[in-house]
Amino acid sequence: MRNAALHRLSLLLAGTVMAMVHGDLQAQTAPDSSRIILKPQFALGTGMFAFYGDIGSQNRSYSPLVSRIGFELRASTPVNDWLEVGVNAVHGRLSMNERGPVRNLNFESRITTGGMYFAYNFHHLLNPRRVVEPYVSVGFESVEFLSKTDLFDGLGRRYHYWADGTIRDIAESAPNAIDAVQIERDYTYESDVRETNADGFGKYAERTFAIPVGVGAKMHLGGGFDLRFGATMHFTRTDLLDGVTSESVGNRQGDSKLDRFLYSSVSISYAVDLERKKSKKWKPTISAEEMDAIALNDDEDGDGVPDWSDHCPFTPAGVAVDINGCPIDGDGDGVADINDDEPNSLPGAIVDQRGATITDEALLRAYLNYLDSGNVTTITSRVESFGPKGKPRITRADRTDNERTYVVQVGSQVEGISEEMMQKILSLPDVRTMTRGDTTFYVVGNYDQLPEALRRELALAEQGIDGNVMESRNGRLTRLEGGTPNGSETTEPGTASDPAGKAVIRVQLGAFREKMGDKLFQGIPNIVKLTGEDGLTRYYTGSFSDVNDAARHKVEMLLQGFNGAFLVAFKDGKRVSMQAAGAQVIGVEDLKTLPAASINKEFLSFRVQVATYAGNVNVPMEALDKYVELGNVSPVTSTNSVRYLYGNYPSRAAAEQARIELQNLGFQDAFVVGEMNGHIITADDAEYLLGNP
Repeated sequence: MRNAALHRLSLLLAGTVMAMVHGDLQAQTAPDSSRIILKPQFALGTGMFAFYGDIGSQNRSYSPLVSRIGFELRASTPVNDWLEVGVNAVHGRLSMNERGPVRNLNFESRITTGGMYFAYNFHHLLNPRRVVEPYVSVGFESVEFLSKTDLFDGLGRRYHYWADGTIRDIAESAPNAIDAVQIERDYTYESDVRETNADGFGKYAERTFAIPVGVGAKMHLGGGFDLRFGATMHFTRTDLLDGVTSESVGNRQGDSKLDRFLYSSVSISYAVDLERKKSKKWKPTISAEEMDAIALNDDEDGDGVPDWSDHCPFTPAGVAVDINGCPIDGDGDGVADINDDEPNSLPGAIVDQRGATITDEALLRAYLNYLDSGNVTTITSRVESFGPKGKPRITRADRTDNERTYVVQVGSQVEGISEEMMQKILSLPDVRTMTRGDTTFYVVGNYDQLPEALRRELALAEQGIDGNVMESRNGRLTRLEGGTPNGSETTEPGTASDPAGKAVIRVQLGAFREKMGDKLFQGIPNIVKLTGEDGLTRYYTGSFSDVNDAARHKVEMLLQGFNGAFLVAFKDGKRVSMQAAGAQVIGVEDLKTLPAASINKEFLSFRVQVATYAGNVNVPMEALDKYVELGNVSPVTSTNSVRYLYGNYPSRAAAEQARIELQNLGFQDAFVVGEMNGHIITADDAEYLLGNP
């Protein structure tokens, strides 16, 4: 029966559209030049239903604006400049839950409507060239509904609402109430309201008529597209949408008002313009014989070569041409004599677009300019580039789009690197980590002039560190290959100003067998990550020349939960003792003998994530009610999302048990995460950190 109703609705919609198109074609043939041309519009939209009826009317804690999503299909046309007529169909779900000390009712209904409407756009009062067009509408429609209620949980146990606010599987007044077990609603509406027949209404019709009254605004986007926002109240002719009326039994009894529902929506439409005039087909005004004569004998540029065989039409008057009608090229360099600045170039010479020979010096200069263009071997920094210690830093806002700087790459790795190389890298005070795909790059410096970067490269070479100058332009780094611009070759090694003989003190946060996620180190400055040949990935922070500053930074890291963080010093490319760096104690000399730092377990815990909402999406009131009812749920806000987390557990096993219980309560998407210093990390990373020695 419902399928038949939907079929009739689709036939009605199709018939109305065809009537619009037919009327439009008739309007085009009308002799009146002042007629309004009909333009059929087709629209798709989505929105939210809100229910106003008996269920929920006695419980002020529930908002009728909290309901389910719906979808809309509409076809319409303006019949004049102020009135629009159309047909539309809406499909979706209504729902309402009432929870209180007197009664506990709920329902969900599948709604399908179809009908026609008229809309007035206030054309008589507004500017005709308006972009935003308000409107009011009224219509008539058929409504079909199928209402269900949630009476049993997934195990078939009926809900009994007790006075203490709990739900149990046995009535509170039952003799065996002492054996009652507390259960939770699964929000699965499994029981048909009409078939339940709780009030003795029998097999009532699940269809009715309604008067939709709406308001909204339409924005013209151009190109035939419109964006429409609106809200329509559907005044139905039934009080049975929720299955509760003034004739219901006991505390189920409602009022005598008819049910109604609000549909708030946004839709986009496209108007079909049937008035486009067909262009007249061009027809020649001369005979075929005359056309052939013109094609075979015409010479438009007057160079003596007919257009039919002229390879170079539109040759300027008076220019000598060859048999193909092209200007003569006496030296055969590909540039016609008329445009050739060097008409007698040597055979085989490479020339520019003006025919002048390109010298070897010019070729080399062009090649170096290509290398300097920044189009080859680009890498992108994971952190904002900064200059060497003591040099004023130039921010991106201070630079123009075309301004460039230079850095020196001192190493890269895909897998592990040697301990010797690690010591050399860590001895550079301004080293920083950059990544491209699976490769990690290490660069130093940030220079405005290329000679400064070259001097740094030479200074590093004197220390036994191979470096490559790279150019930075528009936020991209490019390797300089094949030489340097003229004049840069004169840089002398003796002019290098790279700091030497000074110790660099860093704080090692940890050495882990597995690479950790970046969120674990979020907010920690100057992170340098190195993976050695032993398979351990070490994380360092800070770059200090004063041991007291380094010690204070170490204390800050300990307070953030990096238990066992310690100082390590480097000098002239080698690991040195803390005594050599200015401290009073002597540390170990070999990186392999340094202990692997661990995480303070008091800063680490497991939680269960029950939901994530991207961007600034408003959380549905129904979902918030479930979180409040569940308890112990807190939001964690980041730049792009809001997460809702449940509980706080010292072990992953305890969190997994809580996850299973939450999924049984209907939170199917729940999963376990780790939390460290307020940052959410993966459960695997958290479990690894807890097991780290």
